[in-house]
Amino acid sequence: MSEQKKQGLSQLAAMLEVYLQQEAEGRASLPSSCRDPLSLIAKVTCNCFTISDGELQEVGVGLYPSLSLLNHDCRPNCVMVFEGTTLHLRAVREINPEEELTISYIGTLLLTDERRVQLEEQYHFTCLCQRCESKDDDALMLAGDEAAWIKLKEALPGLEALKAECDWRSLSERCCRLLSAVGGDVPDENLYKLRMTDMALDACIHLGDWEEALRYGRTTLPAYRRYFPDPHPVHGVQLMRVGKLQHYLEHTQDALDTFKQAYQILKLTHGGDHPLTTDLLMKLEECRCVTDE
Repeated sequence: MSEQKKQGLSQLAAMLEVYLQQEAEGRASLPSSCRDPLSLIAKVTCNCFTISDGELQEVGVGLYPSLSLLNHDCRPNCVMVFEGTTLHLRAVREINPEEELTISYIGTLLLTDERRVQLEEQYHFTCLCQRCESKDDDALMLAGDEAAWIKLKEALPGLEALKAECDWRSLSERCCRLLSAVGGDVPDENLYKLRMTDMALDACIHLGDWEEALRYGRTTLPAYRRYFPDPHPVHGVQLMRVGKLQHYLEHTQDALDTFKQAYQILKLTHGGDHPLTTDLLMKLEECRCVTDE
């Protein structure tokens, strides 16, 4: 077992202990099938949710028993959005009266085989949803010169280590070198180029290199639009990030247009009262005031 998995199980055991004390009044009140600690941890592992902030950054893990009843789909009809530790389930398209509600258990910016492996390892089932059966995004995710995108793919673990260490300068420089050297041989929609561009964006934001951050951010938008069809919270949040950069750099009309696109998504995925949506509306009004002068 990897060290990361050991740490994850340790954190899960601590969370489970708190839950049992506060909600279930100890193990004695549980059904006999759930009293074995290892069995209980195994059940919880398959039924807990990653808690994220409004901008979808992971902040913890939570147990929400009623939401655990929902099944998975790689193109679900519902999304989960957190406000603090409160989980909101929101529909993202019209749902027929007898249609099953579905959510995505995992991040879906993955190749079909990668999604299936992750679902099998963590949730113990083989996904047979329409997206997995058709593999309709895989060809575009691997588009471009294979030798070039393999170099990008092989570099990603080292870049992720730099990100984990918050070594933003080294991360920015390495991403820039790699994207300059081989990035031109693969389209922006290539999965490994997109991941690297996103890391370069994060690095530039942390370094305060706003112009470069905006350049990287704008590069990602067509791919996000393709892989996260509207309305999808991931696309909405990415649009808002780009809009904030445009706003800060006083590209006011561009920011207004980008914020409008983000609002059309976030009002559905997050709701009009969510703090992220209200913050977006404030920025929209700021841009309107400037453009109307």
